[in-house]
Amino acid sequence: MSTIFMIRHGQASFGKENYDKLSERGVDQSRILAEHLFGLGLRFDVMYAGTMKRHLETAEEFTRLYEKHNIQSPELKKYEEFNEYDPESVLTAIIPLLIEEKPDFSHSVEKMFSDKKSFQKVFEKVMMRWVSGDFDLPGLVRWEEFVSRVERGVKMVMESDGKGKKIAIFSSGGPISIVAQKALSLSNTSTIQLNWQTINSSVTRFKCTHDRIMLMSFNEHAHLEMEGDRSLVTYR
Repeated sequence: MSTIFMIRHGQASFGKENYDKLSERGVDQSRILAEHLFGLGLRFDVMYAGTMKRHLETAEEFTRLYEKHNIQSPELKKYEEFNEYDPESVLTAIIPLLIEEKPDFSHSVEKMFSDKKSFQKVFEKVMMRWVSGDFDLPGLVRWEEFVSRVERGVKMVMESDGKGKKIAIFSSGGPISIVAQKALSLSNTSTIQLNWQTINSSVTRFKCTHDRIMLMSFNEHAHLEMEGDRSLVTYR
């Protein structure tokens, strides 16, 4: 069997013009994780990542550490299958639908970028509607399509490296929750809720063969807690 370490990227630049890059804290989180796993004696045989900048920048902290210790780093294989869904397109498409159904919802939408509670209320309501599939909005990628893409990527990894390897996959909360769904047969609602609990730079482990996958652990982040700085534990 192989062990898959699905690593969520460090904190991205939420609220900035270019979200898809690590913040300073995100760089620190990724470096701390790399040093923690290296200190445990863990060396990856294979490394995969999505193609998003925040995935690649998180992986860079590992390759940089390997180089520092004169250890050959595995080639980083990049696949779009491990990319996150586009929350902006989902929000843009579904918010007008929810306002049409319930006009009062517009009050929360108006405050969502100035009030954290309003943002969370809007975000959760929109995402729950998206995963339900209960809408008719041509052009919007459906939850089922996102799931199929991620599962295609995981199947590729399992078939290629499902025997006796330590595999890193640098990705996002969405794909990590989808793989957990596959391993545990979760509902779509439980899966998106799991996604919201995934901490930046956390590790979720799976055991796999060529055709089976099982969850070992979810959302490991002791490397951050050991730093004694609560600000390092972030969700977005």
